[in-house]
Amino acid sequence: MRKIYETDSYIKEYETVVTASGKLDDGRYYVELDETIFFPEEGGQNADTGTLSILKKCDGPVADPTAKDIEKNIITEGNCIRLTGGIIRRGDAVNDDLIRYIVNKPVEAGSRVLCRLDWDDRYDRMQNHSGEHILTGVIHNRYGFDNVGFHLSDMGFVTLDLSGVLTYEQVIEAEKEANRAIYANMPIRDCYPTKDELKNIDYRSKIDIEGQVRLIVIGGMTDTSYSDCLDVCACCAPHVARTGEIGIIKVISVINWKGGIRISMLCGRRALEHINKEHDLLTETARSLSTEAVNVPAMVEQHKKEISELKYRVSEILKQTITDRIMNANGDEMRLVFVDGDYPADIMKDIYNTLTGKYYGYVGVFAGDDEHGYRYNAGSRDHDSRELAAGLKERFGAKGGGSPQMIQGRITASEEEIKEYFKL
Repeated sequence: MRKIYETDSYIKEYETVVTASGKLDDGRYYVELDETIFFPEEGGQNADTGTLSILKKCDGPVADPTAKDIEKNIITEGNCIRLTGGIIRRGDAVNDDLIRYIVNKPVEAGSRVLCRLDWDDRYDRMQNHSGEHILTGVIHNRYGFDNVGFHLSDMGFVTLDLSGVLTYEQVIEAEKEANRAIYANMPIRDCYPTKDELKNIDYRSKIDIEGQVRLIVIGGMTDTSYSDCLDVCACCAPHVARTGEIGIIKVISVINWKGGIRISMLCGRRALEHINKEHDLLTETARSLSTEAVNVPAMVEQHKKEISELKYRVSEILKQTITDRIMNANGDEMRLVFVDGDYPADIMKDIYNTLTGKYYGYVGVFAGDDEHGYRYNAGSRDHDSRELAAGLKERFGAKGGGSPQMIQGRITASEEEIKEYFKL
């Protein structure tokens, strides 16, 4: 099978022959093609999709000589066949791989078909994959780290995993340099060096490759020199022809990941759509605050501060109310106190101290609800509170500990279960 997508990523239609067809073990239909423009699922990137139309030569005069298919002297038989993906069957020998494409209905082997690529999806992946090569190449050149994981999601972000740790600021500096490479509109080309030539080429690769190695080369002045290139990487996927086609590279987030970092990013159309969405959200937030977008962060921080202060004042008032109820209570009805989940820890401790001042035995303050569990301060001045911690752990799997005077932690149980336990 000749992989046309490797040497020309821009062919959207191609006529070829179905060399084999059948049914997979899971019941899906498949075809094998003599030549293919469809990239299969490989290397962290999803397979191309598209359509197949069964063709035959037109023998008689045509009704509409301007029609596109008639100009090619073909007519289409039957309904359009949907191609939904591709899988690679690895052969025993080098270059013995076989691509099978998943289709929604059976196709007879020997059929001549017109392949049509879902171009918008393909081009989106080309932009994002080429952009990932540029950003990874910049980071590799600057810091020597390798890309050890890559996933080009069609719905979420593109992720790349690096073998070393960088700060967010360092990644953003690399992003700036990567976008400068886009502005320079460098060429991106595929090369197929011999084994002897490959020995003298410094290139990136996540795996050892047997057989012919395909290199994606970004930048460089000549087709034979690799020393002046921005990046040289072994890759099987389609790419854009020049860096300018990528449009923009935008880093979304940087997190620690398995001893290195994971960068989430977007390129091209998807990056623009993401930026526009966030811009719309910021603009709407600014409108709701009756201010300009540039003032939103400061206003949000001010509102957070005011809300925190108000919540604390409410908690203080509630503390006084609870304290009064504790002091005026008859019997053990206030030995356990349940409050909202965001109740301040220091006020919970104050209420606990009030409880231990009035009641003999175990008491407690629980902040939360039955669905999400509770934070607690519990214990006794008369008993070793650590014994209570052990009992709560054994009965409910509670987390926490403390001193003989007080324990604190988290518990997943209902209010009724907690009250029933404290009767013991």
